[in-house]
Parts: sequence; structure tokens; C-alpha cells
Amino acid sequence: MVASLPADRNHPYGHGKFDSLGALIEGSFVVVTGGWALFKGAAILIGYVQPEPRPELVTVFVMVGASVLYIAVSGYVLRLARRTDSPLVYAEAMHLRTHVYITLGLAAGLGLSRVGLAAGWSGADHIDALVAVVLGAYLIGIGVKIVRPGFRQLMDTALPEEDVARIAALLEEFRDDFVEVHGIRTRGAGTDRHVDIHLVVQGDRSVQSAHDLAHHIERRLRDSMPGVRLLVHVEPALGRAWQDYLARNRVGRVVMDASTPFAAEADHHEDALAHSG
Repeated sequence: MVASLPADRNHPYGHGKFDSLGALIEGSFVVVTGGWALFKGAAILIGYVQPEPRPELVTVFVMVGASVLYIAVSGYVLRLARRTDSPLVYAEAMHLRTHVYITLGLAAGLGLSRVGLAAGWSGADHIDALVAVVLGAYLIGIGVKIVRPGFRQLMDTALPEEDVARIAALLEEFRDDFVEVHGIRTRGAGTDRHVDIHLVVQGDRSVQSAHDLAHHIERRLRDSMPGVRLLVHVEPALGRAWQDYLARNRVGRVVMDASTPFAAEADHHEDALAHSG
């Protein structure tokens, strides 16, 4: 699987977005399949195409048996998707799950058509077409649900709020070792989660000490959230950042302002320019 390949010269951030692209492709196929079923069923219901129901009993039994297998396989793949956070594995799980409802729905439609035709029901030959319309609409909805997470990753959308909150909580564990963390940015790429932070430390701290702290934070994040790749930009505490730190009795803080995520960084740069001048 291309998405699992390690980073290389042409893909220094890894191949995770192939995972997202695969989810988009598979989800698009599901949408197209649903649209085709919806179109064909609607064409029969409005009289544009004449129905030709051929509901063989053996077909109904085969579909019911296939549904049982799909339930087992899709359940396993869905648990795997939740464990790996892979959009492509999730797409495959949802794709397999759609087969459960499709085969059961078609089996029910064919079975009712068979009973209706035998009993002389009015409109019995349109039952399977009605089922096709319902299943087509359902498939379109599932396809959109499959596409959404892959599209979000390709657009470099931030990680879910619960993941960002978890990252902030893990950073708080080190607040006695830094002045401030701000400029937090996140994005997903397949099963990888990229996190960038600006780590503000005491101005007299050595490069080696700041480097060690960054590695400790990275190790903690990776242990708690597998797949996290952390990029740290270290800065010295100057001006207001240092004064605020002293006012907090030398307790660090994690800035998580969703409306102005880089306001603290702008303030820090202003203080740095003033300090250098």
C-alpha cells in the first residue's frame, strides 16, 4: 500500500495523502453507483422504462447469505479503521457495510416482487424499482460520508477538536519546563497526524536543553497518539511573554485561541524586534 511507504526525497512528509486520495476515489465510485441505481429505479417508476421483474427464489437466498458474510467482514474492517484512523480503511469498511444493506434490500425487494406477482398485487412489478431508488439514495449518502474525511485531509483541514484538545492537554504536562506554547497547527495525512508548535523557553536556556525538551514532548505525544509527527520551533521568552510568565509565578501556558491562533506569535515578534533594536 503506497500510503504506508516511508518518507523519501519526493515525499518528505510521507505518503499519507495517498490514503486520503484512495478514500476520495472509492467514495466517488459509491456515489456514482448510487446515482445509477437511483436513475434506473426512477426510470421504471415514472414509466420511462418498462419493468422486467425476474425474482428467482435462489437469488433471494444467495443475497441473504452474502449479507451475513458482509456483516462479519465489514465489522472487522470498521474496527480496524477506528484503530488506525485511516480514511481509506474507513472507506473500505463503509463500502463493505453498504453491501449489507444493498443485498438485504434487494433480497427483500425481490422477495416481495415474487410474492406480489404470485398474488396478483397491483404494481408488484415496481417493487424492486422502488427498492432501487431507496438504496440508490442511501448509497449516495454513504459515498458522501466516505469522501468527506479524505477531502478534509487533502485540504489540510485541522485535526478534529477532540484531538487538538488532547494535544493541548499533553503539552500542559510540560508547563513547568517552558514559558509558553503557541502557534499550534495540525493537519492529517492518512494515518499520520502532523503537529507544529512554537515552544517559548527561558532566554538563558541552552540549545541542547531546549532540544531535549522538544524531544521529550514529541515522545510523549507519540506514545499517547501514535502517528503524530511533531515539528517544534524554539523561541526565547522576551518582553510581554517573559513578564506574563513571571506574573504567573513561572508557570508555562498553552495558548489555544481558535479565533486568533497566531496572535501570541505576532506579539512575540514585535517584542523580539523591539528587543533587538
